[in-house]
Amino acid sequence: MGSDILSVRQFRKLGVDAVLERVPADRRYYVTIDIDGFDPSIAPGTGTPSHGGFLYYEILELLAGLVKRGPVVGVDLVEVAPDYDHTGTTAILAAQLPLNFIGRIMHQRSLTN
Repeated sequence: MGSDILSVRQFRKLGVDAVLERVPADRRYYVTIDIDGFDPSIAPGTGTPSHGGFLYYEILELLAGLVKRGPVVGVDLVEVAPDYDHTGTTAILAAQLPLNFIGRIMHQRSLTN
């Protein structure tokens, strides 16, 4: 169906720049972030922990590169389960990641307008 699906291990082996090259350029992007994909050491508040999952800066670098490939028209973040995280670290990640992503989106827009 045209999807290009990579595991976390494949993502790490390729690196952020190579993964970004696989994303079609000059498209409009809607980004969905599932907290389940992050390592439970930084996002334990999920119903499906994924040991060996993504780390914060890996995804932040991917998102920073994506905004340079084309306009991001929307973003959502799903699957945060605060009842499973008594420290609140998942909620902090779930707030920081979109906040930093939106900042990068707005910065890129200011460069192109």
